Amino acid sequence: MSSLRTPLIAVAVAALLAACGGSTVSAPPTTSSTGSGSGSGSTSTGGGTTKTGTTGLATAAAQTTNDLGTAIASQTIPGLSPQVTQGLGNAVSSTSGTLNALANAVSSGVGQTGTTANPVGTTVAGLGSVVSSTSGVVQGLSTAVGGLGSGNLAPLSPLTTPLASTLSTAASALNAGGATLGNSLGSVPVQQITQPISTAITPIVTTAGLVTQAVGTQTGLGAPLGGVLAQVGGALSSAGSQVGGATKNPLGADLGTLVGSLGNTVTNAGGLVNPNGPNGAMPIPGLITSLVGSTSVNVANGPPASSNPLGPLQSSLASLGLGSNPLGSLSTLLGGTPLAGLTSALNGTPLGSLTSGLNGSPLSSLTSALGGSGSASNPLSTLTGALSGVTSGASGGGGQALAPVTALVGQLTGTLSSAAGSTSASGSPASGLTTLLGGVLPASHK
Repeated sequence: MSSLRTPLIAVAVAALLAACGGSTVSAPPTTSSTGSGSGSGSTSTGGGTTKTGTTGLATAAAQTTNDLGTAIASQTIPGLSPQVTQGLGNAVSSTSGTLNALANAVSSGVGQTGTTANPVGTTVAGLGSVVSSTSGVVQGLSTAVGGLGSGNLAPLSPLTTPLASTLSTAASALNAGGATLGNSLGSVPVQQITQPISTAITPIVTTAGLVTQAVGTQTGLGAPLGGVLAQVGGALSSAGSQVGGATKNPLGADLGTLVGSLGNTVTNAGGLVNPNGPNGAMPIPGLITSLVGSTSVNVANGPPASSNPLGPLQSSLASLGLGSNPLGSLSTLLGGTPLAGLTSALNGTPLGSLTSGLNGSPLSSLTSALGGSGSASNPLSTLTGALSGVTSGASGGGGQALAPVTALVGQLTGTLSSAAGSTSASGSPASGLTTLLGGVLPASHK
């Protein structure tokens, strides 16, 4: 009898596990917080809560398994210890951590290609968290198996107790091993392998996105096609919200979130052809993030249509290590401010360069140059005579058409008289200018 006892016990344990449905699951020890943001930043889930992140297929599935595990843990099976269903529920819920860890590794790495230095290395290093998260699944199974050796099934304890202990030890090993693996994959030697790969694929991915957007822009089909995709995606998201609201339970809301995540992905696909819409900043990496989801990373939208049309090009050039403003080299080649010479010359006193250095007679060089015109004592006689004739003609017509001009000339003569100072009595050519210009301003015109 004793020789048949052990196989019978093993068969009984296997049958119980199969009946409870807790055999094929995998996830981490902690996590019930999952991101549910849309591809354009954040959105409402089927239950109505708004969280930061991006809702994708993986993160939506993670929320579903978390709620499913909670539902299982709250159930009881007649004849079995509640520890059994609690352990199975914890195992199922823990799969959400694994799914989220995988989604975060992908979205924070290759999902940020073009904005992070080593996207491949980031994803590879994140695999350590994925391995660690599976310890929660194993620990949940350990709890369930341990419960099979209690209550009415106490005779099974000689088998279930050591098995539960073995599973618990394996869970601890997975947790520690995942942390060690993550540190190793994030070490310098591994990063030296992944960095060249990232350097090679980054320009390919970013350029491919720019090419598809350029085709959409040049053909004029980008914005209309993006709009159609946005409408389809919005319809799916709306349907998901309605499903979540109609079911009135967490699992129904999760189903609505899953449908809504598909809508987000369809909407974000428009970024491949329209740079000025959802997911227009980095279309291919953004689509990857939108597909898998993330608890912390959002999909970046493109700039408005009236914004800088070179924005995507500038972002792509910056991702290649050319600086945050690679197009600024154009202004650098033009000397920083191309009109600086003109503004400098007109700054403060536009004629400062003319009058500086000409002590006492600011217009001496000018009057010397004009010495050949008019009389020797008054080289500006020709100019002032012409001005006098013009104003006389205007006065004879009874009009005031040149009143603004004469007022301006009056201000000029006052300034020149002040600058000339006492030199007017010594035969300075400027004195003749101020005297004759004074005659241009008859009292009757004021």
